[in-house]
Amino acid sequence: MLLFVVEALGATPSKQQAEACRVFSKTKRMSIRSGHGTGKDAFASWAILWFETTRPYAKVAATAPTARQLSDILWSELSKWLRKSILADEFVVQKDKIYHKASAKEWWVRAISPSVKASKEEQAETLAGLHGDHLLLVVDEASGVPDPMFVPLEGALTQEDNKVLLIGNMTRNVGYFYDTHFHTTIKQHWTRLHWDSRDSENVAASYCQYMLEKYGEDSNVFRIRVAGDPPLEDETTLIPLAWAEACIDNEIEIPEDSPLYLGVDVARYGDDKSIILPRQGLKIMPWKSFQGMNTINLAGFVNAAYAEYEAEGVAVDEVGIGAGVVDWLDKHKLPGLFGINVNSSSSNLKKYDRLRDELWVMMRDRCQARQYSFPGTCPPGETVSYGQELANELASVRYEFNKHGGYVVESKKQMRARGVASPNIADAVGLTEYFHATATRVWGGKRSRKNRNKNIYPDGRRQRSPQAWMAA
Repeated sequence: MLLFVVEALGATPSKQQAEACRVFSKTKRMSIRSGHGTGKDAFASWAILWFETTRPYAKVAATAPTARQLSDILWSELSKWLRKSILADEFVVQKDKIYHKASAKEWWVRAISPSVKASKEEQAETLAGLHGDHLLLVVDEASGVPDPMFVPLEGALTQEDNKVLLIGNMTRNVGYFYDTHFHTTIKQHWTRLHWDSRDSENVAASYCQYMLEKYGEDSNVFRIRVAGDPPLEDETTLIPLAWAEACIDNEIEIPEDSPLYLGVDVARYGDDKSIILPRQGLKIMPWKSFQGMNTINLAGFVNAAYAEYEAEGVAVDEVGIGAGVVDWLDKHKLPGLFGINVNSSSSNLKKYDRLRDELWVMMRDRCQARQYSFPGTCPPGETVSYGQELANELASVRYEFNKHGGYVVESKKQMRARGVASPNIADAVGLTEYFHATATRVWGGKRSRKNRNKNIYPDGRRQRSPQAWMAA
């Protein structure tokens, strides 16, 4: 396979990829747990093209947790390498199928995505019915694929030349993918590879250093994203990374008349970034980040973002220097402005110590229920998507309980003390969570431009009551 990758596809494999190429042709079951950026999707695409090219009437079924991961990542890699190869004229590429011109119905690669809303029985049917003398099953981001989907996978490996490839970040320490590496007996049936990002020629050392400095070597985020290891059993982590990741590109319906509003977290220290984050319903949109900016300039950017997004309102953390941003926006009569003191009391001290703790627990519950939709696109020039960065921050925070048994979420100061960067993006989401339940009542539906320019909230701006949003 390695010779095929080099000569037919024109690729230059890394040491990790080269080892996988040498082994894959000799094994029936391969499972690769990996850090970020190692080229696992490139390898998966090479394996698919090798299998399709070296066998007559070969069939390949590829799946992933979401249709977006299949189309934007794996399918994109497949299309790229096929286009660059000497095989380009032999295959036809479609949205969810690649087939050999010799036989469209019997010689193909298909993208099959599960429905997260389906029952376990329905999920188990996703890969059911697949069979053939030459069959390859590829599961991308395998840790996020529902376990019921793996049931028919084993039943499909009945012929001598039937293979399966599992790849991905190991975001959970349970489940089928995890068992292929760590279950005492199951792992013996798998060829297991471990790709640490620090050992990959495809990953810049600066990325690994950044993740080390921002989250700490003992954090689950670093273990998963860099070391390629599963998360540790840590009962003090408020939001498991797998919960937050499940919200990336999550398909949800947003009522058309839902107001769009901004959450603004104001940086307090040199390395921190101020965040201006737009949200509509449960959909989080790509945000803007600013570093080393004074309050007046930041307030100006908030004002500009308000106009750009045609927002209905703005929630600003007014603790500390954030008060200066609120004062400037208030002076310039920005409609729908609310200054929020996240250090104020929660609605129930027996459940939450402060308002910030309450907002974080609300985010935790929404992530667990997979209610959010985080953007899966990447900022210009970056390889980590907006949603991945937000998921990393959500998973970096720990918690304990107060004397009443209420949640006490780790403060930014406490996080810095253990070498972890402030979760500024996540805190901006928390500010928007303050209004989610009552946003339509507070701001109404989408208004006309004429009304948008009027300050119709003279009593609501800079609201001081931390429990008003929870009122019935």
